[in-house]
Amino acid sequence: MNRADILAELKAMLAEFGGVDPEQVDEQTAFIADLGLDSLVLVRMTVVAEERFEVRIPDEVAWELHTVGAVVNYVEETLSGRTGAQS
Repeated sequence: MNRADILAELKAMLAEFGGVDPEQVDEQTAFIADLGLDSLVLVRMTVVAEERFEVRIPDEVAWELHTVGAVVNYVEETLSGRTGAQS
């Protein structure tokens, strides 16, 4: 899965769980400041992201991923094996 695929999937998840227009999302988009998502939506998205991308996102990491780009970076790095991707 490449960076563009990860971004597209995150946009789809934001539409599904946050009611966000995917066209309004880019890598600089902040989940809380720009989209107004609450912690419940963010927790649910984290769980779904772990399932869809087959990665583990520890709670202490998840709370530091404030933008779409930060999540894309984390997933991309994890999938490439730099942060302990699951098999």
